[in-house]
Amino acid sequence: MNIKPFPVAVVGLGPGSQPEDPDLAYMPLPREIDSFDQPTLPTSEEVEHLHAAKQVIAELITQLQGYRGDAEVYPVQDISQLDSANRQLINQLLGEGEVSCRVKLLDGRELDMQESVFAGIWRVLESSAEGQLLADRIEACPIPAAVWQAARAFGKAELDIPSLPAQLMNAGPVLTEIAAAMQNPGSEAHIINFSLLPMSPADMDCLDAILGPGNSGVFSRGYGKCRVMATSLANVWRVQYFNGMNAILLDTLEITRIPEVALASTDDLADSLDRLQEAWQWLQGEY
Repeated sequence: MNIKPFPVAVVGLGPGSQPEDPDLAYMPLPREIDSFDQPTLPTSEEVEHLHAAKQVIAELITQLQGYRGDAEVYPVQDISQLDSANRQLINQLLGEGEVSCRVKLLDGRELDMQESVFAGIWRVLESSAEGQLLADRIEACPIPAAVWQAARAFGKAELDIPSLPAQLMNAGPVLTEIAAAMQNPGSEAHIINFSLLPMSPADMDCLDAILGPGNSGVFSRGYGKCRVMATSLANVWRVQYFNGMNAILLDTLEITRIPEVALASTDDLADSLDRLQEAWQWLQGEY
């Protein structure tokens, strides 16, 4: 996937902010942030005239107060038309959190999503195949729905298992298990833990070739690096955890709509609402 840098300035983002990492070459990863850090906010006097940005935040808070965690219908604020001063206030308020997502849609459009310092509140930039910015919005949700919707639309509904080389150890049974789980999805994720299976390098090469790459990825650099990558199969995700040297600590496959590790929790969103309200009160001069 040809990933472009964010086409507008967001705090902490831009060309050169995504480290080169030959061992994690699918998509660039965001830099590491280990804990919540309340953004440094301007005074109420400094933002007194920025009515559009303050209205966006006020409306987002109101929407969040009535939000009940729906995965597809959730608070959205389009900020595409804000001028540079109002946009800068939004940038300063939201900051940059631990998680980013990248999606390439079937029509060539690309989505770059950066979680803010408020867990579950996302900045979503939509661009054309040519790199032109089409939309800039804030979404408040466990994860932007486009991540799993695009992966499902791109992925094949069934796994056709080809003839396999005789020297493989466990690739065949694993592929059979994946195919069965795809045909009989349950309410819980079906997880295959490669770290606990006797898988040869040839087995893993075979699986990688058959599963193929998808069009969606989620990356976290919180207390440890985690990469959640869609495959070419609908609802089949590769989930990998890395140590500080980029060695794989845990390598799994999950058959589910979206792996739970990628989601902000209900508690995360409730905490973010509280913190966002505190920031709003500061901007209003109530602190």
